[in-house]
Amino acid sequence: MGVVEARDPIGTRRTLVVGLALAAAVVVVRVALVLAIATADEHRGDSDDKASYVGPARALLHDGDFDRDVGSAVPEFVRTPGYPAFVAAVYQVSGESDTAVYVVQAMVSGVAVVLVVVLGRWLSGSDAVGLAAGVLVALEPGQTAVQGFVGTEALAVVLVTLAVCAGVRFARSDLAPRWGVAYGLALVAATYVRPTTFYFAAVPALLLGITALRDPGRRRAAGRGAVAVVVPCVVLLGAWNVRNRVEVGSWRFSAIEAVNVYWYRAADVVAERDGIGFRAARIELTEDLERALARDLGRDPGREEADHEAYASGQLPPTWEDHQGTYYDRAHRSGLDELRSEPVLVVRQAVDGVYSQLVQSGWVAASNYLTGDDPPAPVRATGLAVVWTVEALAALGMVTASRRTRTEPAQRLAHALTISLLAYTLLASAGPEAADGARFRVPVWPIWSVYAAIGATIVAGWWQRRRGSPEPEPGTETEPEPDAEVITTDR
Repeated sequence: MGVVEARDPIGTRRTLVVGLALAAAVVVVRVALVLAIATADEHRGDSDDKASYVGPARALLHDGDFDRDVGSAVPEFVRTPGYPAFVAAVYQVSGESDTAVYVVQAMVSGVAVVLVVVLGRWLSGSDAVGLAAGVLVALEPGQTAVQGFVGTEALAVVLVTLAVCAGVRFARSDLAPRWGVAYGLALVAATYVRPTTFYFAAVPALLLGITALRDPGRRRAAGRGAVAVVVPCVVLLGAWNVRNRVEVGSWRFSAIEAVNVYWYRAADVVAERDGIGFRAARIELTEDLERALARDLGRDPGREEADHEAYASGQLPPTWEDHQGTYYDRAHRSGLDELRSEPVLVVRQAVDGVYSQLVQSGWVAASNYLTGDDPPAPVRATGLAVVWTVEALAALGMVTASRRTRTEPAQRLAHALTISLLAYTLLASAGPEAADGARFRVPVWPIWSVYAAIGATIVAGWWQRRRGSPEPEPGTETEPEPDAEVITTDR
């Protein structure tokens, strides 16, 4: 059977109109909220990470260089340029107003709502599923709260959802190369904003390889598709690796990977193994790193000795600004050595990290932003109940949708690409850095929402049958609509 698509490739026009209306309402409410909160308390949106984005943004704006701050001669290596460039563009037209950043983020967030409506329609064949998923994204408090902070989450939601939509369109187009290129470019954009997805391009390549093995008749299409997806990622992301090699002496895409491996995951292992506090382990590792680097570079270990406690969260000490790449590369290698030495602790750490992302509702952080205070106990309990229900429905939706598309290769691949990105994000963030797990879940909440909507239709179908209704379960297979045509290729 071919891929079934309506003549309107993003679903029925009525669904699109309703989705746009929902997005418009979301934009109006979120813009009003961020303006009201910024007016009442201009520091409500401040965070620990804000300076690390604003500094490079101002350097781009005033100096034209991606450095740590205005007038700095130290290239930025921890942050990637996507989000600082976005902030710099808003600063350019707003006179460096943080409130303007919040407003633009709130406006752009409407795009994610429209995209998730489309995504739900494509993955389920049901207009109702798409609209329900859009409502879940619109009403989730964390999705509203992140608009009022200087941080990557707000923009990442849009770009990750765009990447998922491009991947699904690619799968449903008989692996048309142009949609593979679009998918690759969307992954590149998402990675430049939030580098978590740097290694993800290998996953679509693997899934396409499996497709080729299962269906010899599609080997050529799968091969072309894999090249179309991977080449933009390798070329455009690799360009930033080259930039970092030239500017700081490291081939890494970003130093944030070293920060997470050494000052979070390795520190957690050391703390557990040696029976010391997490903060003490970080200080110890920072001291060890500086001594090892001093020895490697022939420096006096006491030369301008840094305050190890002040730099025990992965910040670059001034002493090592001229060897930034070496500093973080050594940290990454040493961190991996610590992790390899304690595989059991690493597995436990990963399980704890995934657990943190699954069990935190995010309503506490959202309440702190929206009201300036922690929510009362009933609101916390409600938040947990809502999130756990969404996740349970999503799990049901994933399993059922995957099972029912076993005879539909295009839809099966579309679900595989979507679910694999969710799983990849969970595992890539599964460490002590995910202690605030709800924040790490924000960029992939649209995926949870789509599958929760599918799961809800399945539960509704079960309920209808128990009441004796002959209605079939909606939402897990793509079926022609009255005005649909069957499309078997899209080249």
